[in-house]
Amino acid sequence: MVRDWIIKGINFLLYSNLYIAFCAVTMSLETYYIFNIPFTTSPMFLGLVFFSTLFIYATHRLVSLCKVDKKLKVERFHIIGTYRRHILIYTLVGALGSAITFWFLTWTTQLLLILPALLSLAYVLPFLGGKRRRLRDVNFIKIFLIAITWAYVTVVLVLTEHEISWNYQTCLVLVERFLFIFAITLPFDLRDWKIDQAAGVLTLPVYLGEKGTIILAQVLLTIATIISFWIYPSTLWGAYLLAQAITAFLIYQAPGQKHDYYFTGFLDGTMWIRPILVILLGECLR
Repeated sequence: MVRDWIIKGINFLLYSNLYIAFCAVTMSLETYYIFNIPFTTSPMFLGLVFFSTLFIYATHRLVSLCKVDKKLKVERFHIIGTYRRHILIYTLVGALGSAITFWFLTWTTQLLLILPALLSLAYVLPFLGGKRRRLRDVNFIKIFLIAITWAYVTVVLVLTEHEISWNYQTCLVLVERFLFIFAITLPFDLRDWKIDQAAGVLTLPVYLGEKGTIILAQVLLTIATIISFWIYPSTLWGAYLLAQAITAFLIYQAPGQKHDYYFTGFLDGTMWIRPILVILLGECLR
């Protein structure tokens, strides 16, 4: 009985998309912390990040449920199907929350939100050609769209909302964030190999293979780690390196994992582990 309730709780957290929305907020908070932006200056911006992520990912779940090959026995789609009505409610909540918080942002941020909004909607909604394909169904493009959008929202929009000018440090933060998201997303392409193959979508693992994909992910993560030495003060290097080491280990172990909890729970979880470690250490050293 207790085990059943624990599983239901985990499924609710992961597949309601509250978890990934929380990750988007913590990634944004890391940018706040790097540039000494008080967390209380723009709660509406963080609200927009949370609700828009909730909306996009919930919509993606529902659309994917309709498009996935029913012959494939994928456990997470069975869970998503069970909670279809609930996810529809989360989609509506996300849309309403996004609409409300949007109007409290600066007009520049509102304008710059058009690009990620269009990319995100095109990623999840079928609109291309007779087969009604999404951008994620275009060969090789989905992982780049994910990394670009996440880096754009959690770095570019944060800086825009708080009127921080661009310099070498801001550019490095953007590049580091892109590389980090790209690295942790590559194992998801391995997880989705059969699904993408059934849909006729080519991804990097098709050409690189399992081993090559993990090597690429580790190389990108290493480059991101090197860049971090120009971003963070030396007092925070320990927290950052610990978080990156955890991420590297999780990426290394990914090929042998079959359960979606590992990917949606642990690998996505690296997006809150690092910010929390960095912020906690930073506050302890103040």
